[in-house]
This record gives sequence, structure tokens and C-alpha cells, in this order.
Amino acid sequence: MNEVPMAGFLNGDGSYTKGIEDFLLENGQYRTDEHQKTVVEDILENWEVISHGRKFHGIFATSSIPEAVEYYGRFKSQAPDLKVTALFDPSIDNNGTGIAKEEALAEIIADYNARFHQTFTIPTYGKMKKDIQLRLAHKRPYERIERMPEEQLDLLIVVDQMLTGFDSKWLNVLYLDKVLRYESIIQAFSRTNRLFGPEKPFGSIKYYRAPYTMEQNIHAAVKLYSGDKPLGMFAVKLDKNLENMNAVFVEIRNLFEQAGIYNFERLPAETSEKKKFATLFKDFNAYLEAAKVQGFVWSTLTYSFADEESEEVHDIELALDEKIYKVLVLRYKELFGGG
Repeated sequence: MNEVPMAGFLNGDGSYTKGIEDFLLENGQYRTDEHQKTVVEDILENWEVISHGRKFHGIFATSSIPEAVEYYGRFKSQAPDLKVTALFDPSIDNNGTGIAKEEALAEIIADYNARFHQTFTIPTYGKMKKDIQLRLAHKRPYERIERMPEEQLDLLIVVDQMLTGFDSKWLNVLYLDKVLRYESIIQAFSRTNRLFGPEKPFGSIKYYRAPYTMEQNIHAAVKLYSGDKPLGMFAVKLDKNLENMNAVFVEIRNLFEQAGIYNFERLPAETSEKKKFATLFKDFNAYLEAAKVQGFVWSTLTYSFADEESEEVHDIELALDEKIYKVLVLRYKELFGGG
């Protein structure tokens, strides 16, 4: 196996060399209970952070209708408080597994009706899809739904639907348990690309199936559709955000100490120094919000990262703790009369 690459690739003569993940895809290892159970656990473990306390919504795309139904059942049993539903084309049979699709669809519709006080049926399934779209986009009659968390939909499970065309700034994460290529990658990833204030500095993508193949496919798609100039397409990762936070904090600390102020006990006197502090603190918070989405928590100040090429592990320790940060917040508020 050491001689076989993880992801398959095309040779110069047009032939294809299989990778380890090709064999995994063929033998059904991604259809196992263990795989699905681990995917659900990962989504649930990080949901509060990645959704900003359920302010934002997510889409979870699976490889087939049977898998969408299976995942729906897992979320329903493992996290009954998470508001989940599923959308797939009821007229297409793409499974060949004999799954009772009509029964599954009836259950999904009944659960949706009970949770959101609706009266949809299988014949009016198209109207239910429209209701889901409006609910996720916070459009009439759901313009102020963020003030009514009980009416919000947390996670939508799909196969192919909603991965093109649908647009909502309230959607901030796309989970994938399927392999995509070229325009399908660009279209699907674009569902999360509408930024929305400091709490959504970027959209998040998590893929669980054939990760080496997906990474290769992503690079190929970006190269093709960006003209090989993917500037500003990818958000910086957690390690870089932590380094940026440390660099800005050092600038803030130096600014205060050069003004003769230690431990941030008061604001500098000069207006120019206050302006500089305001700018630096705003920059720090931008990196902080991005890091939070990527898993940073104040209770952990040291993080380990592996170099992608050498695989050597290095640690990054944040130069301040939450107590110091809260002091900086107080100083920042004082710039505006405590507001």
C-alpha cells in the first residue's frame, strides 16, 4: 500500500491510476454504520460553535437517497432537539436498495409538519421545499425568524437539491459525505459564500468522504474556474489566525507600554493612540471571530499543527488569555463612552 497513492490520478497517456480511496469507494466502506455514526458525532460535537449558537444554518449533502434517509434517522435519534429535515426528488430512484422511499418521505414530512405546524403531504411536497427555502433564507413569511429560534431549521439533508441556485446569507456551513468534481464543487461551495458581519467571516466546508480525492478535486476545480489565480478564495486556517492574533496583541501591548501604561489599566491619552488602538482591536476581533469558527476556545490557549509537507508538529500558544481580552474589551468600550 505504500506504493499506492491515497487519491487516484490521470496519467499523461489518459489512463487512470487508482488510489486507495478508489478502492474504499468501491467496497462500500463509507456506507458502514461506523462511518455514518462518526460523521453525525462530529457534526453534533461542533454544531454550537460552527452555527454560532444556532444563529446560522447548514446543509448536509449525501451520496444517495438511502443515505439521506439513514442520516435523517440518525440525527432524529441522536439529537432530537436539533431541527433537521431532508429534501430529495421523490420521483427518482437512484438507490437500487429497495428502500421504502415513500414511507421515509411520509415520515420526514410528518416530522416537519409537527415541528413547524404545517400541513404538507406527499402531493404538496413541492410546497414544502419552497417553505424550507424561505425558512433558510429568512424571507417572507420568515423575515424575522432569527428572533424565533423554535421556528428556525438547523440542518437540511439533501442529495442534489439546493446545491445550485439557492442563496442565503444565513447558511454558513456545507457538510459533504459525497465526492464532487469541477463545476459541482464550485456550485456547492458557493452556497456558503455570502458573508454576514463579523460572525460569518467566511463559509465553512467539511467533507467526510475520500478526503484526499476531494482535496485533489478542489484544487483542480479552483484552477480551472479561477484561471489558476484563486486569490482570496480560501480563508486562512486556524494556525495563521492564531499567529495574526498574537502579532496584533503585541502591537496593542507595545502601544500601551510606549504610552507608559502597563497591564492595560487605562487608555492612552493621545487621540492618535486611541485611534490606533481602535483599529488594532478591530483587527484582533476579526481574527478571533474567524478562529472561533475554526474551533478556538478560550479554555485552550495552545494548539498543535502538523506541517502539510514535512508533517512535523509545532505548537502555537496564544499570547493572552480571556481575562486580558476582557480588559481590552473594557478599554475599547471606554473609547465610546462605555457603549
